[in-house]
Amino acid sequence: MTFAEMGYSRGEVSLANLFSNSFKPQLSHQTLASYAPLICRGGWPALVGSRQSYTDFIANYLNALFSVSMTRRGMDENRSRRVAQSLARNLGQASKLTTIAEDAGIEAGNSAEASRVAAAYVSTLVHLYIIDEVTGWDAPIRSKSRLRIKPKRYFADPSLAASLLGVTPDRLLMDGQLFGMLFESLIMHDLRIYASALPGATQDSLHYYRDSDGLEVDAILELSDGHWAGIEIKLGENKVDDGISSLVRLRRKIALNPLARNPQPAFMAVVVGAGEAARYDSENDVYVIPFACLGP
Repeated sequence: MTFAEMGYSRGEVSLANLFSNSFKPQLSHQTLASYAPLICRGGWPALVGSRQSYTDFIANYLNALFSVSMTRRGMDENRSRRVAQSLARNLGQASKLTTIAEDAGIEAGNSAEASRVAAAYVSTLVHLYIIDEVTGWDAPIRSKSRLRIKPKRYFADPSLAASLLGVTPDRLLMDGQLFGMLFESLIMHDLRIYASALPGATQDSLHYYRDSDGLEVDAILELSDGHWAGIEIKLGENKVDDGISSLVRLRRKIALNPLARNPQPAFMAVVVGAGEAARYDSENDVYVIPFACLGP
């Protein structure tokens, strides 16, 4: 379930309205501390209104995944868990298959063979809807970047990664880097679902941007008519300026690309965890939106 479905987001700022150039400022008083238990508990429907321990529920789910679902597909249970732990350690990264193979202790005749084994495990987790892959993007529809940039990988629910890493809400609050990584996973999960409900959405409307100059933007939403939006994800207001800087750079780059069929974005936005208000930065033409305000 998404943040909006669980009632944690009021959804006053919708992606559909942003694509239609409709926006109203909203107040928000969400704190970072409130996200930590939500990330660890996840959006499991079975846990809504339940007193069942979410740690036991998720651990049992993972045990069944590795011991039953993966073994039925010819995968080793222990190796499956190690591959999943590697993906959790490298959450939201375009990690190399050699890295996953090394993390999982996959020993083969050579690194190429170890990578093929790791690829088979990752592919199986994708087919089981445990892992979501987010592909690269560039404005020209025939750009090689869309096919050649390695995909980033996220879990279908951030609680799976949190469980595999063995972290608690208190641990998250003490580790800002890990918190940011899992928060990004939470936002990407909901963006994928919200985007799928947009008019003109395709089967794969969520991407990310990265180029040889080191510019990276967390999320790109693209519709079938070519309209697109860029979104940066930040934990708090202290990082908003960094997000805006990346979005402004991306806008300038795409505007200068003669092959871009829609060089100007429908909108640009920085989505934050803790923020006082959803607002429009007119100087940079960028929205700043607390996640608790965002909806489809």
